[in-house]
Amino acid sequence: MPRPVDLAKDQAILEAATELLLTEGPQGCSMEAVARRAGVSRATVYTRYANRQAMLDAVVQACVRDLSGGLDVIPADALGVRGALVELGQRLLAFVHRDAYRRFVRAIAGLQGLSEQDAALLFGLGPRFTVDRLASWMAAADRAGLARFPHPERDAEHLLGMWIGLDIVRAIYGLPPQRDAEATRRHVVEAVDLFLQMHDVRPKI
Repeated sequence: MPRPVDLAKDQAILEAATELLLTEGPQGCSMEAVARRAGVSRATVYTRYANRQAMLDAVVQACVRDLSGGLDVIPADALGVRGALVELGQRLLAFVHRDAYRRFVRAIAGLQGLSEQDAALLFGLGPRFTVDRLASWMAAADRAGLARFPHPERDAEHLLGMWIGLDIVRAIYGLPPQRDAEATRRHVVEAVDLFLQMHDVRPKI
């Protein structure tokens, strides 16, 4: 009879790997380091993830799922399109503005000790996956007649750029966010409204 899965250990391992990745970069996120941080044996980590690449995959995908959870459902109308995009933008910038994320970006930007394989993996699972997920949602909204997104991938990349702007550059330099929480909220809303006007979506608000 198989042993029951210990969900608490699963969560502890994922949280430890996430914290190490964001604070020490991918080079500091080894199976041994994660085991120590999570308070479990290395063998326990290997029962969850076959190797380090699989563990990094799980960490980044969990972060992206948390950020883009609102894209799981296609809204019923144009107002819902606006609401889903505003929620995504606010979640994304809240994540980008975290101190831990600034340290992570600086570690990635330096590239010392970061293999090309790790760089490609993190880019594919993070920025690339986020663009693809948003593009897929936009394509579905277009098919449903809620908006005009004739080039979903390009449109997704444009909107993400409108949201983030210089925030990533500031993070690379280790500088804190330029906007406070309220200014960030206004920035997200203004960017979404401008973007939707460019795509013939003008919900009555």
